[in-house]
Parts: sequence; structure tokens; C-alpha cells
Amino acid sequence: MSIDDFDNEEEYAERMIAEKKLLNPRVDSTFKALFTQPTPESQGALKSFLEAVTEKPIADIQLKTSNAIIEYFGQRDVNYDILCTFDDGQQANIEMQAFNQKYDYGQRAECHVARILSSSMKKGMNWENVKKSYQISVLNFNYSQSNDIVSRYAMRTKDGRELKGILNIVFIELAKIRGKEDSFDSNTALENWAIFLKDADNPKKADLIQKLTNKEAGLMLAKQSLSSISSNYDMWVNQFRQEMAEIDYNTREYLAEQRMQKAVQQAIKQGLEQGISQGITQGIKQGLEQGIEQGKNSRSIALAKKYMAAGHSAQEAADFAEIDIKYLL
Repeated sequence: MSIDDFDNEEEYAERMIAEKKLLNPRVDSTFKALFTQPTPESQGALKSFLEAVTEKPIADIQLKTSNAIIEYFGQRDVNYDILCTFDDGQQANIEMQAFNQKYDYGQRAECHVARILSSSMKKGMNWENVKKSYQISVLNFNYSQSNDIVSRYAMRTKDGRELKGILNIVFIELAKIRGKEDSFDSNTALENWAIFLKDADNPKKADLIQKLTNKEAGLMLAKQSLSSISSNYDMWVNQFRQEMAEIDYNTREYLAEQRMQKAVQQAIKQGLEQGISQGITQGIKQGLEQGIEQGKNSRSIALAKKYMAAGHSAQEAADFAEIDIKYLL
């Protein structure tokens, strides 16, 4: 069943709830709601996910405001998706990026993690007390050229020596998870999270998700949280709107690409036509010039020969007609 099968968002939401469908966790609003509900399931899922990302136990997590502090007039506003602080003072922002943008997402991630770190710095704080900051991005598209599902970035020298590891960026690329579904027993915890986020709403993957959630307690909590918010009418309306916006975006990109290709083809055609036309014109011009030159040369030779017939030498005749004497000998 596709979103195209529905005439409006109301019909879509009512049908999805009636059939007990699961929301798409790759939609921004659903992804955020999955981890931020005031329920044990949602809170447990968030803790499990962050422990998989950071690869360390976390005792407690506190959600923070999603707006970055404006420190001076004219500073760019930043809205975080899920900004939180751990019990040890470390901070993380988690977000879902449903589809690729025209800007370089890596630059955006670097700016975000730097802003998170700077906002944690308080007056009088010792440098030794600065805690790690994370920008955690789940990407529903391919970003890097590698085949790695999880990419971890930090400040390092060219030969791989890490500085202090305070700034951390983690990309989880869902498009690369294919082939890992049959090895979830040996996958990392974060790879299994990627499988869940990629296929939790896919009815054809229901058996796989059931096996995965039976194995991973954190993923079981995530599924319970997802099931709970999937009965919310407004969540389905939000999903309808975002998926329609994505369709519109993809359509605009496709049409723009088609216009670009058409413009390039037209330019090539015009270039060829102009080149052929210019070539013909140039050929005619050169032919006329050569013909005129050859005609002039023939007349000069005839004139010189008449001059020789009158008793003048070949050299005198050539000088008179202003031609090369070889034409007369």
C-alpha cells in the first residue's frame, strides 16, 4: 500500500491506525517521538541506542531544549532533534536525515557538534573538565564512499593519532545495511539498531524484526515505543505530510535534472549546427579565395607568355606579370 493510494491525510491516518500499521521511524517526527516519550519503553530505547553508539554504559539521560543558545546578535539559530546529557556530563544530539540535501551534510554535522561543545563551556571551568560531545546522525542515504554502515569521525593527525576525542561525529548509513539481516547474531549492537530503523515498519520484514527484538532488549523497548506512538492520529498526519514533501522534493529534483539534460542536448545540437554551418561557410569562402587566386595566377601567366612572345626574356616577363619565373620555364 502506497501513500499515492490515498486522497488526503485524514483518510491515510485513519486507515493506518485501523490496520495497526507501524509508523516509519525514518520520518523525522516519528524518529524523535520514538525516543522522547515519557514512558519506560521510550526512555529505555534511547538509553540502549546511545549505549550502542558510545560503546559504554550510561546510567542516566536527561533531555534538553532543542534550541541552541544564541550567544550574540546575528548568530545563526540551530534546532537540535534530540539533545541530551548523560550522567557523566557528556552531551549528544541525535537526528534522522531522511534524504540527501544539496549541501554537504558532513559540514553541517561538524558545525553542530562544535556548537554543542561550546554551549557546555561555563565560566571558570577547567579544560580538564570538558566532556565529550556527540553529533549522531542516522542517514537514510549513502554519504561516504566506504561500505561501512557506521562511520566514526574525530580530530586526528594524518597518521591517525587522535587529539583528545572531545568532538565526535557518528554516521549510521541505513542504505548500507543490506546483507547484514542474516547475521544479526554476530552484528554489533549499532548495526542491529540500523536494521531495526531500516525495516521496523516493513510488513515483509516482520519476522526478522520479531527475531531481532526477541534477541535485543533495547530493540524490544523500541518496538513497543513505536507501536505506542503508531496509534497517534497526529503522528500519521505528520508522516503523510513529510512523505508528500519528500515526493515533491524528488519530483522537483527529477524535473530539474530533465530540464538540465534537455538544455545540454539542445546546446550540443545548436553547437553542431553552428559548427556545420560555419564549416560550410568557411569552406565556401576558402574555395572562392583559392579560385580567385588561381584565376589571377592563370591570367598573369598568360600575360607573361604574351610578353615573352613579343621578344622579352622570361625574367622580364615574370617581373612584368609579378609571378614566379618557374611558371614560364
